[in-house]
Amino acid sequence: MCVFDELIERRGDGSEKWNRYPPDVLPMWIADMDFRSPPAIVEALVERARFGVYGYQIYDDMPALLAGWLRAAYGCEAEADWIVPVHALVPALAQAASVRGGRVLIPVPTYMGILSAPGKSGAAATLCPLKNVDERYRMDVADMRVRAGSGAETLMLCNPHNPVGRVFTREELLEASAFAQENNLLVVSDEVHSELIFEGRHTPFWSVDEYARNNSITLMGPGKTCNVAGLPFGFAVIPNGAVRTAFKKAAYAISEPGVMHAAAARAAYGGACDGWKKELVAYLKGNRDVLEAGLRDISPEIRFPRIEGSYLQWVDFGALTHGESAASWLLRTAKIAANDGAMFYGAAAAPVPGRSCARLNFAAPRSRIACALQRIAGAVGL
Repeated sequence: MCVFDELIERRGDGSEKWNRYPPDVLPMWIADMDFRSPPAIVEALVERARFGVYGYQIYDDMPALLAGWLRAAYGCEAEADWIVPVHALVPALAQAASVRGGRVLIPVPTYMGILSAPGKSGAAATLCPLKNVDERYRMDVADMRVRAGSGAETLMLCNPHNPVGRVFTREELLEASAFAQENNLLVVSDEVHSELIFEGRHTPFWSVDEYARNNSITLMGPGKTCNVAGLPFGFAVIPNGAVRTAFKKAAYAISEPGVMHAAAARAAYGGACDGWKKELVAYLKGNRDVLEAGLRDISPEIRFPRIEGSYLQWVDFGALTHGESAASWLLRTAKIAANDGAMFYGAAAAPVPGRSCARLNFAAPRSRIACALQRIAGAVGL
């Protein structure tokens, strides 16, 4: 049996994903995989726990380890001096939003960590709708140019994109960098799903061009790829020394990574997990294909983009829900818990954008994907 086919009982262990809803509900909402973490991480945690002393730590080795991993993974320049370890990525987003102050431009839909970052740092946000052409989302730079106006200081991106699953091409990122240069913007790029690529190749934002290198903060971490969200750890890649100093200054009240968090990160990026990661991506790609094919078979009126990266499927059920929100409809008719699409658009408008959409997490044993499809088929009377 494939290791990712194992059904792990998570109810009763404090899992937010599995304990929020009644036992008859299949949870496919929060971005948390139903797989065990890589054996190398488990072994590293056990070894560190057995040591028995968990005092204050120094992490002098971490930047060089991470820079080496970046060069090997993406074939781009990365120096140890550019790396700033952070306790967690969502607080780091707020930290990054405060570096320049002013308004923050945010393409939507996007996930709540980005949407909430400006407010947490005392900044205002301007939401810029992505352009959806034939179920393929792109940044609408022309629209962003209009919305930038005066007072915009920062552009926040998500790549691979959560929830629409785009892996933006180098050409698209070059266009975003040119737009940022026109408007003298700092670009904050959340790339936490960067190892989970099915189509195309991930391009770290700082590697796009000279402006991107000198005017960006790129955030990464092992939480999604290695399923260690409960051991939060991340890092910022900031080639520009002045921006890096400002970022560090904004973190004065945020603690450093914990002992166990750092142990997991060293295992995640030290090479011991590489084989496991390749198997994970292949399995997730198979899940994506099964889910997409199953949704097409259920109804041609169910619409969704091709997911190029991440394990999150953005689905428009609007033709079937008769005005009810997609998430509410799935919960009521199929006993599936999904994220409500409206939450990815931030401030509510009338009509509420995204209401017809739901985000489904397909990082689960394939038998659970089959179960979800059976439930959705039952909901539409098949």
